[in-house]
Amino acid sequence: MIKLHGASLSNYVNKVKLGILEKGLEFEQIRIAPSQEEAFLKISPMGKIPVLEVEGKFLFESGAILEFLDTMFPREPRLIPEDPWEAALVREITTMIETYVDLPARRIYIPSTRGKEVHQTLLDEVHPILVKGVKALQRVVRFSPYVAGKSFTMADCSAFANLTVVDEELRKFFPNNHPLDFLEGWKEYFEFMKTKEGPAIIEKEKDRLRRIIARAKVKVE
Repeated sequence: MIKLHGASLSNYVNKVKLGILEKGLEFEQIRIAPSQEEAFLKISPMGKIPVLEVEGKFLFESGAILEFLDTMFPREPRLIPEDPWEAALVREITTMIETYVDLPARRIYIPSTRGKEVHQTLLDEVHPILVKGVKALQRVVRFSPYVAGKSFTMADCSAFANLTVVDEELRKFFPNNHPLDFLEGWKEYFEFMKTKEGPAIIEKEKDRLRRIIARAKVKVE
């Protein structure tokens, strides 16, 4: 039995979960948060999630996990295409999304979700970085209908898991000039992906957890 360790609001847990769901693999999710406890560091050296457990062995880092699953379970859809050029494109798009869009966006949405004030100086600094990353991404994505072409791949796992969070969390900071508004085809892609079973499951679980968190905040206040 595959076990996926990690919280359902984590982009990268959901990235892996999308791959598992799309491949139709049976799995159990162990809902845990990142930790610096020594016991957890033994299975995830940086204390990060997700962690994949298979037959008592552990893997960390979302990209490595998905490539492992594709090798262990070479059923359709292939998350990494067999064609070397298509495989390279999938890896390129995945890296661009995570390095040039999600990573700078985290400078804004991580403190925001933790209740910290986000200053205008930070917004002014990060916005052009995000726009540059999105415009670069525009040059390589296909949205035909999937992000890297006709088939669901690891790039879709990353795109849906990460860009949905960037879109949602940054919309309040950039209501009129959101960086993802520069990504032609993104909104149509998002609506298309939500019609699929895996993404729909992810979105439903995220909505459920947000409602729980919102109720808890009300009780505290």
